[in-house]
Amino acid sequence: MSIDQEMAKAVKLAQAGKLKPAIAILDGLVKAAPSSVPVRYNLALFLLMAGRHAEALPHLDRILAAQPGHPPSLFSKAKGLLALDRAAEALPILERLAAGNDPESLLALGNALRSLNRMGEAAQAFRRLTRVAPAFAGGHINLAILLVSSADNAAALDALDEAVRLHPGIAELQAMRGQALLRLGRHQDAIAALGKALAINPALAPAKGHLLRACRETADWDGEERLFAEIRAAIARGEVKGQLPLSTQDALFYPFSGEEMRRIAGLEAAFRVPGQPRPVVRPTPKAPPPLVVGYLSPDYREHATMHLAGDVFAAHDRGRVRPMAYSVGPDDGSGWRRRVAGGCEGFVDLSALGDRAAAERIAADGVHILVDLSVFTRHARPGIAALRPAPLQAVWLGLAASSAAPWADYAIVDPVLVPPAHAGHFTEKLIRLPDTYQANLAWTPPGPLPSRAALGLPEDRLVLCSFNGHRKLDRASFTLWLEILAELPDAVLWQLAPPDTARKRLEEAARNAGIDPARLIWAPALPRPEHLARLPAADLFVDALVCGAHTTAADSLRMGVPLVTAAGPRLGSRVAASLLHAVGLPELAVTDAAALKELAVGLGRDRDRLAALRARLAELLPSSPAFDPSRFARGLEAAYEAAWARHTAGKKPADISV
Repeated sequence: MSIDQEMAKAVKLAQAGKLKPAIAILDGLVKAAPSSVPVRYNLALFLLMAGRHAEALPHLDRILAAQPGHPPSLFSKAKGLLALDRAAEALPILERLAAGNDPESLLALGNALRSLNRMGEAAQAFRRLTRVAPAFAGGHINLAILLVSSADNAAALDALDEAVRLHPGIAELQAMRGQALLRLGRHQDAIAALGKALAINPALAPAKGHLLRACRETADWDGEERLFAEIRAAIARGEVKGQLPLSTQDALFYPFSGEEMRRIAGLEAAFRVPGQPRPVVRPTPKAPPPLVVGYLSPDYREHATMHLAGDVFAAHDRGRVRPMAYSVGPDDGSGWRRRVAGGCEGFVDLSALGDRAAAERIAADGVHILVDLSVFTRHARPGIAALRPAPLQAVWLGLAASSAAPWADYAIVDPVLVPPAHAGHFTEKLIRLPDTYQANLAWTPPGPLPSRAALGLPEDRLVLCSFNGHRKLDRASFTLWLEILAELPDAVLWQLAPPDTARKRLEEAARNAGIDPARLIWAPALPRPEHLARLPAADLFVDALVCGAHTTAADSLRMGVPLVTAAGPRLGSRVAASLLHAVGLPELAVTDAAALKELAVGLGRDRDRLAALRARLAELLPSSPAFDPSRFARGLEAAYEAAWARHTAGKKPADISV
């Protein structure tokens, strides 16, 4: 049989998905005809198709040595290098190929630049692709993905308006346009765009997730409950593989169980970091003490994470832990970056590096334990930790759920936050800190307080508040609050103002429940110092049920306002309970909505009891472990030492209680 016949046979096998016998045939042909470019190229191509990228490259190099400008081999080599996470080597090849405005080469160039975290240049490549080949949908889709992920929503919307004009039948473009509109607060336009996406493809899970968020932001609880049931069922049936129906962070706001949250996080981990990335080569860290602990975060800025953990870095005992801060987020100029840098042994900005280069820097610093403070939240870079730059890796604080990330060994929690019965909600082993998992800035006495009149509050009425963001405001929580108002006719409810559509619906819900909407007092968003200063004007904070107060709970207690909460069935509903135990008021954390209503009504009816509770909180605060960063740091250090001792003894990670 001739070489041409054998090669035709191999091609036919490959087209049928039988790559192994096809490769075997071509391997024999290469030995028989080593100078045949078609044979060697097809062998390289089939090796790439089989995921054997490293084996394909020598064949492509052999072709290129003989024919340096062979475009198919150049492109295939670049694709192989990209698959091996060697984007820097692929880049000059793709720049050469893209000079002729070949659409596939421009697309690959944009993706290579994106993998190197050169986002501005990647956007330029994708924009160029949309100009030279407007009918090529891949350019529009990838430009939209990049702009939406960068949170440049206005630019994303401009690009998506053009994309859907050219490609109105692509559901993913319609869905991303809806997402951009949603982020811009154009809720009705977002709902219309997401409806178009689902009309094209009813199984497009991300569109349903964005529509679910639109329902919550507009207080459309009927629509929300229908969509939630559909998404929940699709996840349970395994129908969303390869898609991300909603982010783990978004899922926190809905009544998924702890096990379902773990499953959603697993979907996100697989979506954000596909495949099994090859770990970086790391040197053996120097023998401690002290342990080098790296804190990886996009949030060294004006952000809730810093409002909690901002004092911990400087509080570390340098004889036990050398803290290193690794930043992957923006510098907002707020001063938090300088504060963290001053409290750490080093502050390293990784935001301009690709994932592998960033991971290599962490490894080169000899980090023993890497702690990811974000995992999947905005600006997060999970691909860095996925490359295993440290021998031990933990997640803490930024994600109120399991990360379900195969690269995370430990999750840092506490006994109230994750009781033994909830351990199955996590793929990580659990480190339980002694007081609360939520670090907080050191307590200081409140300064001057504005009057109720200046805040638009009645002087002589009971002021209940719930400063949870409006995305935490589900039907069950608001119904509970209205029932409490019905039992306390002299009370008002002070909340952050939601979008206008939601406000009107909430006021209508109050009216239908027999509550005068004037008893709902809407507070404007304020800078943090002014927000904290106004909190003591409230008498009692009443928590939400599904996703309760976290940073907001600490703010309330810090300012001397008692808080009542129901410790629910998963982490996101138990943070306030954890804080109350640490403060010394565990009796304010009850087990369910009925008990929460009874407690809030009882305190509202007994002003002397409420005043005594407030006085008790004021006595506890100066020495409370909830607001003692030094004590908190000692707990972290003990946890890190215990985890490292297991590691050096050759033992696998296991639950640790400090």
